[in-house]
Amino acid sequence: MAGQEQGVDATDLARERAIQAAWRLRPQFAGLSDFDRLVANEFRPPAAQSAAEDAALRRLIAYAAAEIPYYRDLFAARGLTPGDIAAVADLPRLPLLDKAAIRRNAVRLRPARLPRGERLYGVFTSSGTTGQPARILHTVRSNRMFSILAQRGYRWFRFDPLGSLAFIRLASQLPRRRGQPENPDGATVYMNRWRYVGSFFETGPWLGFNVTNPVEAQIAWLRAQRPRYLATYSETLEHLCLATGGATPAASIEATMAISEQLTPSMRRRIERTFAAPVFQNYGLNEIGLVAVRCRAGRYHVHTEHCLVEVVDPSGNPVPPGRRGRIVVTALNNAAMPLIRYDTDDLAEAVGGPCPCGRTLPGFGDILGRYSRIAYLPEGTLAAVGAVRTALEEMPAELAAPLRKFQLHQDRDNRFTLRLGVVAPLPAAFAGRIRTAWGMAAGAHGWPLDIVEVAPEALVPGPGGKFQDFTSEHMPAPDDGDDGDDGDDGDDGDKGPGNATRAQGS
Repeated sequence: MAGQEQGVDATDLARERAIQAAWRLRPQFAGLSDFDRLVANEFRPPAAQSAAEDAALRRLIAYAAAEIPYYRDLFAARGLTPGDIAAVADLPRLPLLDKAAIRRNAVRLRPARLPRGERLYGVFTSSGTTGQPARILHTVRSNRMFSILAQRGYRWFRFDPLGSLAFIRLASQLPRRRGQPENPDGATVYMNRWRYVGSFFETGPWLGFNVTNPVEAQIAWLRAQRPRYLATYSETLEHLCLATGGATPAASIEATMAISEQLTPSMRRRIERTFAAPVFQNYGLNEIGLVAVRCRAGRYHVHTEHCLVEVVDPSGNPVPPGRRGRIVVTALNNAAMPLIRYDTDDLAEAVGGPCPCGRTLPGFGDILGRYSRIAYLPEGTLAAVGAVRTALEEMPAELAAPLRKFQLHQDRDNRFTLRLGVVAPLPAAFAGRIRTAWGMAAGAHGWPLDIVEVAPEALVPGPGGKFQDFTSEHMPAPDDGDDGDDGDDGDDGDKGPGNATRAQGS
C-alpha cells in the first residue's frame, strides 16, 4: 500500500526517525543503536509486536523456571513446564505477585548466580506511600533501561534536548554528591546536562528545587530561572496554578510533566489552561522501572523492550476494552530478581484497536487510581469527590484568589470536611458554589460537608512526602506495603549511564 511500510504508516516512522536524529549522542556513544531500535519498535506491525513480546516472555520464563527457586517451586506446584507459558495470553495460568509475597520470598526470588554478562546494580524500594515498602534487587542492565526509556518519553513529548529542564521535588529525590547533605530550601541544584539522558546525549542544563519551598518561592524561582520545561508532582502543578490566580506561573515554560501522583481530568484541564502548555506523563515503578509513556492521543504505550503489561480482573484474567482492571507488570530485564505478573495495585482502563497516534506498542487507557485506596469507598464517594474538584476548577478567579491548596477528607460516618488552605478569607460565594455542587452529587446520600479555612502550611504531605487532595477513613490501614504509584528514589549524583539511581517519572 502506498505510504505504508509493512502495514505501518511510513510517514509516521520517517517523522519519528527525523526527530530522534535531532538528539545528538555524546561522542563516546556515537555508534550506539539502542535509541534507533526504540523508534523502529514503535511502528512494527501488530503481529510482529505480539511475536516479539511472546519471544521475550519465553526467554524470561525459561530462565525463571530454571534459576529462580520461587518460580521453580511454583511451576512444580502447578504442574506446569516453561513451554506452558509460551505467549502473553498464557500468563493468567500464573498467579499474581504482590508486595507481601515479595517480602516473604525476597531470597527465593533471587538466583544462585547471575547469567554471564549481568552485574548487580543495587536495591530499589517501592515508595511506601501507603505502607511498608518492598525491596527489589536490580541489575545494571535493568537500571540502564531507565535512562534509555526516559529519552523515548522526552522525544514523544517533543522536548528540545538543548532546552533547560527544571524539576521541583523532595530534596531526597534531587541529586547530591556522595556524603553531601540534601539540598536546602532556597537553594538550586544545577547540572550542566539533563539528569540520566544527559549521560548519552548533548543537552541543555538541568535545575532542581525543593518542593518544600513555599509555593510563592517556587513561582519566583521558575520566573528567575526561566526553564523551558518543568517536571513536578501533579499536586504541585495544581498548587502553582492556584497560587497565581489564573495567571501563568512562568511564561518561559513550554510543557510540563506530571510525575509520581495521579493526574485527574480536572487537574489536567486546570494545569494546561493556566500554564498555556501541555502536560505529559510517564508511568513507572521503582520495582520495575519505566513502564509506559502517554501519547498525545491519551493512551499509555508500554515499553515492551523492558516489560509486559496486563489489565486484569480480580481473578487475574484480562478485562475487555473499555473496562477497568488492575495493572499487572512483568519485568523482562532484571535477572537479579525477576517479577512476573507483579500486581501494582493501580487501576487503569483496558483499550483495544489501533491508537490514533500511529504507534503500535500495546497500551492501556487512563490510570484511575490505586485499588487499595478506592476499593472500600462507599458507593457515590468518587462522584462526590469529583464534583468538588470540578467546582474548584470552574471557580471564578476573583473568588478563588486566596486559595493555595485543598484537601477533602471522609470520616467513618461519611461526614466530609473540605479544608481550604488560604492566605486570606474566601468570599461567601466561594462556599456557596461548593455546596451547590455538593448537593447535586451527594445530596441523595445525605452526607454532610464541612468547609474549613486553614493556613496553607496546615495541609501537609502524607507518608512518603506526597500530598493527597482526598483522604478517607474507609481506606484500609497502610500495613500491607501497597503503594502502587510511580515511586521515587534519591541518589548520590550523576553517575553516568547504567549507574544513576532512578527517580521514576523523571
